[in-house]
Amino acid sequence: MCSTCCWVACQLIAVATEPTDIEVVTAAADGSRQTVVGQLRREAQDGSLLVETATQQLKLLTGNEIISRTTPPPAEPLSAREVGRQTLADLPAGFSLLTTRHYAICYDTSLGYARWAAALLEQLHQGFHAYFSRLGLPLKPSQQPLIVVIFSDRQAYEAAATRDLGASSHSIVGYYNQLSNRITTFDLTGIDALQEDLPASAGRAGLTLLKSPRAAGLVATLVHEATHQLAFNTGIHQRLAPVPVWVSEGIATYFETPELAAMRGWRTIGGVNRPRLDLIRRQFTPGLIGRIIASDAPFRDPDEALVAYAHAWAMASYLLKQRRGEFADYLLILAEKPPLEDDSPERRRADFQAAFGCEPTELEQPLLRYLANLPRLE
Repeated sequence: MCSTCCWVACQLIAVATEPTDIEVVTAAADGSRQTVVGQLRREAQDGSLLVETATQQLKLLTGNEIISRTTPPPAEPLSAREVGRQTLADLPAGFSLLTTRHYAICYDTSLGYARWAAALLEQLHQGFHAYFSRLGLPLKPSQQPLIVVIFSDRQAYEAAATRDLGASSHSIVGYYNQLSNRITTFDLTGIDALQEDLPASAGRAGLTLLKSPRAAGLVATLVHEATHQLAFNTGIHQRLAPVPVWVSEGIATYFETPELAAMRGWRTIGGVNRPRLDLIRRQFTPGLIGRIIASDAPFRDPDEALVAYAHAWAMASYLLKQRRGEFADYLLILAEKPPLEDDSPERRRADFQAAFGCEPTELEQPLLRYLANLPRLE
């Protein structure tokens, strides 16, 4: 399984204000006008705006594009079903909507699969909040449903994913996009051409799904991307903030471990991630810990990315098991970084040292000892 977040490279000049009022912004670009209604997230001195719409999409409007700005009368927030209906309007014909306590699932696959995915997501939501609350982190409650889009087949999924990810979409079976705030994936069981129709109930559908040879990857993908979505919607991270990739990917891989004996295929937070562990044991790279803390470049290098992911999982696992309080302090430092803020290797190393009181390279030997003892520890 390979997954990715959507990262945005753009520059807002020094931030002047950080208001939250609802605004109606009219802008012109490439000869056409658009009107964006939403909550103002960031404003730059050059007049550029970052606006979040009612369906949670982030829109960046540069100062020279903006024609007018007005503040409308206060309005009631959209209900989960209204958010879902507006999301359906962005999707091809044939999609249906399933809403749960915390999610709006837009799908054109079987109802049984959608219900199984929804039940898994709700289980993760509960576990995620409980886990980080025990760390003493002040999680904010979700104000709107979290949106998940599930295509019935890979071809349709890739057509949509290409718009977000470009040519790399063919190698990715699911992703969380910070701009749209959505998870997009497809029904992996379709690859196995299951002969039987999935039952409509989540429990019975789960029993069928977990027989699939793709079950472990299916569960890992969904939990991984949903963990990203939760982290960016509970205050652990801020969307479009300069969160080090090793932190966001380390947390997601820490949560992703499938447990196929469970009804949903997952119930364990922080279990041994065997593929990541096997890889780092074979290819532990001295100095890589320091490099991923200072820069995201290893994750963008196709020759090094998989090894970097394994190191990110190992670091998250070690720190969350052995140095929980310091890791919580580190997450609080990162949570203060606002959207589109510049960062530097020096600042990233300083943030790490402020939380852990040491240079990143000083953790290599304790990390190796922790990895060597994992079977006994688990």
